[in-house]
Amino acid sequence: MHPTRRLLLHHLVFRAASIAPEETVVSLTPEGSCEHSWREVGQRARRLAGGLAGLGLGEGDAVATLAFNDHRHLDAYLAVPCLGARLHPVNTRWSDDEIVPVLAHTRDRILMVDGGLADRVGPILRRCPWIEHVVSMGPWAGGDVSTIDHDDLVGDSVPVEGWPELEETAGMALCSTSGTTGGPKTVEYTHRSTCLQTMALGLTDCMRLSGGDTVLAIVPMFHAMGWCLPYATAMLGSRLVLPHRDLDPMRILDVISEHRVTTAAAVPTIWNGVLAALDSEPGRWDVSCLDRIVSGGAAPTPAMIRGFRDRHDIEVIHSWGMTEINPVGTMSPAVTTREEAAMSPEARIDHQTVAGRPLPGLSLEIEDDEGRPVPHDGSETGRLLVSGWWVAPGYLHDHPDAARFRPDGRLDTGDVASIDDRGRMAIRDREKDLIKSGGEWISSLDLERAIGDLPAVASVAVIARPDERWGERPVAMVVLREGASLSIEELRSELSGSFQSWQLPDDLREIERMPLTSTGKIDKKTLRAGLGS
Repeated sequence: MHPTRRLLLHHLVFRAASIAPEETVVSLTPEGSCEHSWREVGQRARRLAGGLAGLGLGEGDAVATLAFNDHRHLDAYLAVPCLGARLHPVNTRWSDDEIVPVLAHTRDRILMVDGGLADRVGPILRRCPWIEHVVSMGPWAGGDVSTIDHDDLVGDSVPVEGWPELEETAGMALCSTSGTTGGPKTVEYTHRSTCLQTMALGLTDCMRLSGGDTVLAIVPMFHAMGWCLPYATAMLGSRLVLPHRDLDPMRILDVISEHRVTTAAAVPTIWNGVLAALDSEPGRWDVSCLDRIVSGGAAPTPAMIRGFRDRHDIEVIHSWGMTEINPVGTMSPAVTTREEAAMSPEARIDHQTVAGRPLPGLSLEIEDDEGRPVPHDGSETGRLLVSGWWVAPGYLHDHPDAARFRPDGRLDTGDVASIDDRGRMAIRDREKDLIKSGGEWISSLDLERAIGDLPAVASVAVIARPDERWGERPVAMVVLREGASLSIEELRSELSGSFQSWQLPDDLREIERMPLTSTGKIDKKTLRAGLGS
């Protein structure tokens, strides 16, 4: 195959430097904000690549990053994979006991670390002697580790003249995700899979991204390659805003208002906080610029979708994906087809709360416990399987979940889902979160959606409690809005029109704060531990 026909990242991510060279990337670091044009971003990436090559980095080598969303991390996002090495963003919220086993599998030669995380490095290095160099990204906040300054490496190095013409199946990134069993697990993304994913994000019926957008990338770059948004904006020439570490809702609103953000992406816990802040201080922030937000990691409630739409004229686009699929799988904007355009705004809520249609190049199926296909009627549920152009072939090391990757290329997602006759998929629950009561299954996710839509509820999780008679019973764990109250009797009465009585929680626990995982999802393991289940 001729090199120019190969799907290689460098054919995509320097496009912005050609079509929108003066458009900027805004980086909001603790030492102050800075802007670089896409032309400068391309130059920085070439210089960083030259510096890393000078340190001996070669094709196939791994470079770990322990960093937040800023311009230095973006340098690495472009330079490392285009040089032929593999970028390995590591979750900054993990403990050393989670990080070290992952690095032991990936054997990263270089560790690039945000200066604010300097105290993390020494203990990691003592357990990872194969790491040859540490690159400090930003002012180094203490520690006695010898480092190479990122900005010096960029400023002093001779830029690479050209990028190697790799095989498109060459690895470009390693993505590690926490597992429910067996500890963290790692998959490899290839140039081919990431190019196809990036181009899919630029489709009109995905999130309507274009070079005219200003994109606030809130989703961490250490989480599933930041949903590939840095690459999509570098392809399209969009203005990109990188907020670094502080993701307080009020700061996010300040950033949206100041930088006239049109599109932003984050998990629902972030967006619920943003909506609450907007509603609590009307008129403080001008968010008229914000056209749409992408919410992934869990389903948005109808109340959240209505709140952004009706009070602030902002569209909520629900997205579903997995680290194992590189990572975005579906999108559910308010309108994709002429049929949906003819619907009433209220009717559209029903399909905005579901995960949506698969991006072109992916196929979704559902099957029952016997492996038989389940009808696409929107109501019958089954095990969700995904296959397609950017689904990983498996984990890089042995893991209890490895059996989910089937020999025929299909991935058993671990989700229970339905698909309607228009191809829209709805996650009904995770297999591990289903509640079996009296021999019948109860969907915790359906209950969470309904309870989360109640005015008194700020956030909710439904978990199983062991029960001698029924096996398991659902318990609603809720954080209430300020000044609100809710009894179990009121909860059951509110839900009685949508659920059978045996499906309803008979236990309501009010908690002050919902525990979250390292990626901002509700941590049900912690809730179960506190309940003793």
